Amino acid sequence: MCATYRIFFMGGWQTLGVILVGLAAAVILVRMFHPPKRFVFRRGAAADRDDALRILRLRLAEGAITPDEFERLRRAVDPLESDGNG
Repeated sequence: MCATYRIFFMGGWQTLGVILVGLAAAVILVRMFHPPKRFVFRRGAAADRDDALRILRLRLAEGAITPDEFERLRRAVDPLESDGNG
């Protein structure tokens, strides 16, 4: 009985050390099973161009821009497609 009592009540720095090691182990386990989410903000130029073209098509469909404005803006967004080689 005396040995069990001594394990739980070691006193002072030892108890603090056991508590800190336990907390560190808990944090490590939580991080292992629930990693932080990482967001990818940069998808690339092609994805940006596709998004811009999609927005232009929506604006044209809504009537916010004219077909001439659409063509001018499409050429500005995607110059490779407008030269006839794409």
